[in-house]
Amino acid sequence: MELIGYTCSYIPLEILSATGLKPYRLLHGEISLSQKGETQVRIDACPLIKSNLGFLLENKNRFACIIGATGCDMSRRMVEVVKTFTDIPVYIFNNPRTDNFEIYSNEVDGLVNELEQFFHRRLDKSIIEKECEKWEKIRQHLISIDAHRRTHPSALSTTTFHKIVKGYHQGKFEEIAKGVPEEISYKPRIYLLGSPISYESGPLLELIEQRLRICGDFNCGLSRGIYIRVTEKSVTGLKKAYFNQPPCIFKRPNKRYYEWVEKDIKATKSTGIIAFVLDYCDNFDFEIPQMERCLPLPILRLKSDFSFQNISQIKIRIDAFIDVLASLRGGVV
Repeated sequence: MELIGYTCSYIPLEILSATGLKPYRLLHGEISLSQKGETQVRIDACPLIKSNLGFLLENKNRFACIIGATGCDMSRRMVEVVKTFTDIPVYIFNNPRTDNFEIYSNEVDGLVNELEQFFHRRLDKSIIEKECEKWEKIRQHLISIDAHRRTHPSALSTTTFHKIVKGYHQGKFEEIAKGVPEEISYKPRIYLLGSPISYESGPLLELIEQRLRICGDFNCGLSRGIYIRVTEKSVTGLKKAYFNQPPCIFKRPNKRYYEWVEKDIKATKSTGIIAFVLDYCDNFDFEIPQMERCLPLPILRLKSDFSFQNISQIKIRIDAFIDVLASLRGGVV
């Protein structure tokens, strides 16, 4: 077994990596995996959860354990299904919805204790310090790559950035490119947010960027997670850094989320927003009206289930959105 699976950006990678295994973020979204997952959950379950289940059922011998989190109800349910239908050990990290550091801190301590007992390995100060240095170095490298995407004109597509950052989420440092291609674009600049972007979402990003350039995002699977800054190389430092990461939209209150996104929209000089929402991802779907009230740019909502059966509809809606952006800026976007 080579992997330790996890489901949430609030679970410190350094602690998982200290076990000697590769942390693997469960971010699969592919129709055949989803259909396999449907053998264990309802057909109207979240496509991401169904795909992750399908992937785990096909690759259960690669995982030493799964660290789930209370991000949403379906994510929590997925871990229970894994526990019931596979031999993979599971552990739930109770990430607090409220802005309560004490609860979060206790959960991190509980995770460390659980891993130490399970792997019969002491995650001492020197191991944690070494892991902090390793992961911080790779995050800084990815931030420098992301700067190419955010510059004006944008010099790196999100389609390419998505391929690069995949290595971070799968614990494959060797697959993270040292250099980046030059992909200058003068297309209308937009900001992406919403549901997680899966490992198999390349065609969706490519479709959007045939007409627009995604210059920034707030999506799990893309840049969310690489802006965690660990300055204190200890478990205490990890708690502070991960708790204060770019805030999850599901936190309550989520005022900090909107403040962060609005600031990033200005920094990337975006002229519009695409909110990508997975079918049955009610948490994001219900948040769209609040986004439209709080954020200063026009928003296009795109829905999909990874099957791309509605690809023609998506193309038409993107073209119409470009017309909206042009109409707001005197014909220029």
